[in-house]
Amino acid sequence: MIIMVDDNLKNYMFQFIKDVCDEIGPRESGTEQEVLAGNKIEEEMQKFCNTTHQEEYISSPHAFLGGIKYGAFLALISIGLYWLSLLVDLSILPLEPIYSFLFILIAVILIIITISYFITEVMKYHEYFDFLFPKKKSKNVIGVINPKNSVKNTIIFSAHHDSAFEFNTFYYFKRFGQFIINFGYFGVAVLFVVIILKIIFQLISIDFTLLFFGFGIFFLLFVPIALAYVFFHSYKPVPGAFDNLSGVSIVLGIGKYLAENKESNGVPVNTRVYLISFAGEESGLRGAKAYIKAHLEDLKASNTLVVNMDGIAKKDIIGVLKRESGIGATHDPKIYEPLYNIAKEVNPLAALAKLPFGATDAAVFSKKGISAATIGGLNLSENLPPYYHTRFDTPEVIEKEALGQVVDICVKYLSFIDGSN
Repeated sequence: MIIMVDDNLKNYMFQFIKDVCDEIGPRESGTEQEVLAGNKIEEEMQKFCNTTHQEEYISSPHAFLGGIKYGAFLALISIGLYWLSLLVDLSILPLEPIYSFLFILIAVILIIITISYFITEVMKYHEYFDFLFPKKKSKNVIGVINPKNSVKNTIIFSAHHDSAFEFNTFYYFKRFGQFIINFGYFGVAVLFVVIILKIIFQLISIDFTLLFFGFGIFFLLFVPIALAYVFFHSYKPVPGAFDNLSGVSIVLGIGKYLAENKESNGVPVNTRVYLISFAGEESGLRGAKAYIKAHLEDLKASNTLVVNMDGIAKKDIIGVLKRESGIGATHDPKIYEPLYNIAKEVNPLAALAKLPFGATDAAVFSKKGISAATIGGLNLSENLPPYYHTRFDTPEVIEKEALGQVVDICVKYLSFIDGSN
């Protein structure tokens, strides 16, 4: 199938990105700006969709990253308690040995809380700590394009319109910020293991004071990393042109292309197309979770496929994600393989990729058994662009050709699905 993503469509997508950045600005999850962006998206969808609507949900957006600084504080307190225990062992603090045990016991409790938060909320995107944070309202935006004939396939093209808090570690430390993140996880894991060992050895009366003193020195060197985690992110959201108005513009571009070329290319014939812009992705995929919770049975019954767009900026960096390792999501090869093959036809530099940390909205669907994949323009395994989760995420980083390429890929994939029945 030959499609023509002309300059008018590319300009439309880029102008949408620029207009949202200029008129609405950054869009923190659960704020008026996020709602205003959703309203603007629905206004655009109404121009080419058969129906549009918004679905409200309530979540605790600050729970996803808001506990990082508290976890870092608990780690710092644990290090302090570890040293108090050591000072008792070394007879520098004139206290009974039981105090050494009590100090280290409190330390391990604090570290367990810290590790539990980081694993469940930050790494695995669960919502176990949400009750500690305030509730806010957000809205997903949905548009539907009906096929010419009866519905035999259903496909969702999705993205998200909220924007992230600025990551201070990335803005100030650049690539070294990733080292800080990884070493932070490593340091807390070591602290947990050593504290557990110290408790065990104290219970069985084995003296390894010098060994634990050596670990104590290591933990003092770890303090600056823990302090960096206290200031891991600001509470000022970034413009979010790349992440992820680029994806939203592509979703709108698909709808606009289908509306303007329905007679010439005949797509869709038997495929119902949903265009969805999720809220709350940057707060832990909250919008996608709310959507799938409300529609899971319908999604399964209609054998829905999901193609998600996240972070498209450069025409030479197009990746089809097959796995999102951090959250533990493996995407369906029946989606990512044909998507990848089509992407290679559009751009020979396209790659089949894995996401080493973080997650996209597609992961929520894949983990619930709904076939999904993400097209992205970010290779975190090899590169950390200066505009990723920083104030540099502005329209100027977007190449119009990149937007056009992904629309091309998606429309060809839609034609492939549409012709499968």
